[in-house]
Amino acid sequence: MVNVVRKAKEFISYWYLRYLLATELYIVEPWEKVVIHLLYAIIFGLLWYFNTAIVLDGLARLRNTSNLELIN
Repeated sequence: MVNVVRKAKEFISYWYLRYLLATELYIVEPWEKVVIHLLYAIIFGLLWYFNTAIVLDGLARLRNTSNLELIN
């Protein structure tokens, strides 16, 4: 069990390091890193909301309409 937890921690650490390197966040100050992470979270949340509230709702409405409603 301890081995699984250790491997999971190493896996997450590895991908977090790759994320920091790809976004070049390893260069910035800790407070700047927090601000950027908050911006990423806000943008992700807004995109998630847009997709669930608007896109999926629009698709559901299109599926419920008949061909005659689309013509008129």
